[in-house]
Amino acid sequence: MNRTSEGMEARQLSVADLYDEYADALERHARRLAHDDHMAEDLVQETMVRAMTHLGLLSGLNPYQRKAWLYRVLRNHYFDLRRTQHRAETVIQQSAKQMARSATTALLPSAADLIESAPARFQAVLEKRFVLGMTSAEIGRAEGIPAATVRSRLHVAIRWLRTHHTEKV
Repeated sequence: MNRTSEGMEARQLSVADLYDEYADALERHARRLAHDDHMAEDLVQETMVRAMTHLGLLSGLNPYQRKAWLYRVLRNHYFDLRRTQHRAETVIQQSAKQMARSATTALLPSAADLIESAPARFQAVLEKRFVLGMTSAEIGRAEGIPAATVRSRLHVAIRWLRTHHTEKV
């Protein structure tokens, strides 16, 4: 047992003590889980907030149990966030499919013809933006490209459509 752990047992436990003792190790663990520095910092902070509400419980635990409790809280919070993100992505995908089905039946033939007449590299972003109503960030995530690239492609695609179909756009 190190001096810091002995000191925490001798006096009242505080969140500052927990942070000093475990924050670096928790952050390394969070980085291994999340592969994202910002998310790792958020996970550690949320773990400390939860520890603040359970100081009485943590005071009664030995240092090894305390460490295990903090790691478990961090890990559970990480997986809760992942499940929430997965559910949100699923809902977005389902609503996009539903919108696509309803939009294609109500879509004017000339709009569909315009999208099909565009070069192949622009068709996917045009359809996702103007048929499915997705934002550039959503399209970027779906296509695996930055949102700025999506906006640039949309701009070039619209300019191409205007020059080649002036009477339709």
